[in-house]
Amino acid sequence: MRRGALVAVATVAGLAGAATADPLDDFGFGGAAAATAGARTATAVGPEAAHYNPAGVALGDDPAVMLGWGHGSMLLEINGRDAEVLDARGTAMGLAVPVRISDTWTLGAGIALYLPDQFLARVQLIPSTEPHFVLLDNDPHRAVVEPVAAAAYGDKVGFGVGASVFADARSRKLTFDVGVVAGEKVGEAELDIELPVRLAPLVGLWLRPHPRVRAGLTYRGELSLDLDLDILTNVEVAGVVTGDVLVSIRATNYFTPMRLGGGIAVDVLPQLTLSGDLTWSRWSTYPAPSDLAVLIALDLTPPLVSTGLPAPAFTDTVTGRLGLELRRPGKHTDVAVRAGGAWMPSPVPAQTGLTSYADGDRLLLSTGVGVRLADWAPILTRPIDLDLAVQWQRVADQLTRKEAGMFPGQAFSSGGSIIHAAVSGTVSF
Repeated sequence: MRRGALVAVATVAGLAGAATADPLDDFGFGGAAAATAGARTATAVGPEAAHYNPAGVALGDDPAVMLGWGHGSMLLEINGRDAEVLDARGTAMGLAVPVRISDTWTLGAGIALYLPDQFLARVQLIPSTEPHFVLLDNDPHRAVVEPVAAAAYGDKVGFGVGASVFADARSRKLTFDVGVVAGEKVGEAELDIELPVRLAPLVGLWLRPHPRVRAGLTYRGELSLDLDLDILTNVEVAGVVTGDVLVSIRATNYFTPMRLGGGIAVDVLPQLTLSGDLTWSRWSTYPAPSDLAVLIALDLTPPLVSTGLPAPAFTDTVTGRLGLELRRPGKHTDVAVRAGGAWMPSPVPAQTGLTSYADGDRLLLSTGVGVRLADWAPILTRPIDLDLAVQWQRVADQLTRKEAGMFPGQAFSSGGSIIHAAVSGTVSF
């Protein structure tokens, strides 16, 4: 029984993983944006602008609401076997309300929301020594809330500000059994969790220097969820061992780096638009693995156990995205065909030491179609946009070899694909 209790403590001691990034950055916000690989900094107007460039919520002609849903199949492998990364699926909602206050000035407010179907926030601490996809294990499974406000001067310039919000969640004295042997409890634990509110600023600038050219700049602040986890376990095995074990974990989850982005869009033809984005992400501030302290009061030595892992040493990255949209206006219905591509380099360095973070550079290819029901009176009196997108992402295959004599020391291979489909509808009113 004593061995079983110590094994439980040792297992917790290895927990040091962290979840990262943002599901809207991974897969896009709305069908139109997903189909152009997220290259929307200079073209986003209306509800989707609440995420891509806050200035765009003041650039629409009418108030609009967007509702969409997406599903991503995570076909990833570790050592040739399923990496057991959960599929990502959730609902996207957006709102933009422009209000014209003069012949030249328009104010706007909006919000971008994403609600995963399975979790509001999935906190999973995977041992850093265990090979796992550190950037894809948890990040698609969290809610996103981004309220914004903007002002625009005609169709020449716009400016917007907002915040990315991670809401508060708390749990007090969640009690569970540590283990049961022959129908008897080996120990009982009480778990306290506190997830505080976190805010990251959003700033966007939009310009039209030429009737056929649009440009945008965005700044997104760093966002992380700091987790304080204390587990108090009472172990009582008659005639063997009696006492308490306190496990304290300090971890960071849902780390999203500070980002600076720029985009440009050119109307090559009246019905053909090419857009491109570049985004610099400061991954070098990725936090160190979790701090852990284990206080054992079981009449055993040593009474205090602590663990430490080297700094992750992530590197800053520059992501590039390209999008194309070809429109064909009709008498009652407009049709748009879209395509895009992106190159997303991995910030994860070579894993030669204790940690085993799996990742790889990602190539993204996307396509989609949009239909606008523009003039269907008296059945429809306001335009409705329906957009569909499909993405394929390839996570580069790679073989990781560890330094000789390093524990745990196992080499591992990683790679795979992600297939994501999204559909959305936008109604102006």
